[in-house]
Amino acid sequence: MIVRRMLWPLMVSLICSGQVLAEQAPLVEVTQPERTLVRDELVTFGSLRSDESVMIRPEIEGRVASLHFREGEAVKGGELLVSLDDSITRAELAQAQANLDLAEKSYQRTQMLFKRGASNAQAQDEAQSQQQAARASLALAQARLDKTQVRAPYDGVLGLRQVSIGDYLSAGQDMVNLEVLDPLKVDFRIPQKAVSQVGVGQVIELSLDAYPGERFKGTIIALNPRLDEVGRSQAIRAQIGNSDHRLKPGQFVKVSVILAERPQALLIPEEAVMPMGQLLFVNLVVDGKAERRQIRIGQRQRGKAEVVEGLQGDETVISAGWQKVTPGHEVRTIKRGEGA
Repeated sequence: MIVRRMLWPLMVSLICSGQVLAEQAPLVEVTQPERTLVRDELVTFGSLRSDESVMIRPEIEGRVASLHFREGEAVKGGELLVSLDDSITRAELAQAQANLDLAEKSYQRTQMLFKRGASNAQAQDEAQSQQQAARASLALAQARLDKTQVRAPYDGVLGLRQVSIGDYLSAGQDMVNLEVLDPLKVDFRIPQKAVSQVGVGQVIELSLDAYPGERFKGTIIALNPRLDEVGRSQAIRAQIGNSDHRLKPGQFVKVSVILAERPQALLIPEEAVMPMGQLLFVNLVVDGKAERRQIRIGQRQRGKAEVVEGLQGDETVISAGWQKVTPGHEVRTIKRGEGA
C-alpha cells in the first residue's frame, strides 16, 4: 500500500512529461522552394488590326464589265481585280493618237519650210507646241484607259465584294476590301505611370477567348509620343506574326507587356508566408528544429509567392502547421502532398 502511494506521483510525473514532449514536437507539413520562370507583366487590353488595309475603289466612273476575283481569296500585288467598260476610253485613245500623228507631221513640215526660209520661227514654235499638246492628250487618254483596269496594290486577302457585273460606279465607290493578315498590328494603351517601363522592341504576349490557354508573342514597334489628355494614357502599337491566319483583324485581345523576366526565381506556397505587422517571415526546419526567418516577396501568382530576399533555395519550408511551432523547438515533418 505504501509502495503504491510512492509510485503514483512518479507515474503522474512521467505522463505529464510525455505530454510535454508530445507538445514540443508538433507535426508540420514541409516543402522545398521551387525555381521557375517569373515575369513582371503589365496587363491591358487592345485590338488586332491588319498590317495594311484598303478599300478598293475606282478612280474613274464607269460600268463594271467583269470581275476577276473571288471573295475571300488571296491575291498578289498588281493582280487584275475589276475591269470597267473601256469602249469610250479606247476611242479617246485612238483619237489622241491620230491627233498626235497629225501634229508630228505638221511639225516636221514646218521645220522643213523653216530651213528653206519659207516659214518663220513663230510658225515653227506653234507647230512644236501643238505636237507637245497632242502628246499630253495621248498620255491622258492612255492613263484613263489604264484606270479601267483596277488592280491590287499589294499582296493580301480580299473581303466581300460590294459590286456586281453591270453596276455603274462613281469614282471612289467601294468595291471590295483588301487586308494584309501577316503580320498583324496590335493597338493598345498603357497608363501614364507605366510609360517609363515600356519601349520599342519589348516583347508582348496576347491571349484571347477564341484560343483559351494559348499565348501569342509579338513585339512593340511604335509608341505615340503624345499622351491622351483625357485618359492620360499612351497609345502603343505592336506587331505579331500570323502566318497561319488564325488571328483576325478586329479581335479583342488581352495584352501582357513583359517588363522583366527572372528564369530562376524562388517560389514557395503562399500559405507558408507568416505576416507580423509590416514584416513577412517563413518558418524553416533546420536540424529537426523550427527556425524563423524574415523574407521579402515579389510577385504572387496562382497560390505561390516569389521570394526575392531571405532564402537560398535549399531550405525546408514549413508550408502548413507553422502556427503550432516555436523557434528552436523540435518538430516532426511530413512532405507537402503526402498523407499524415
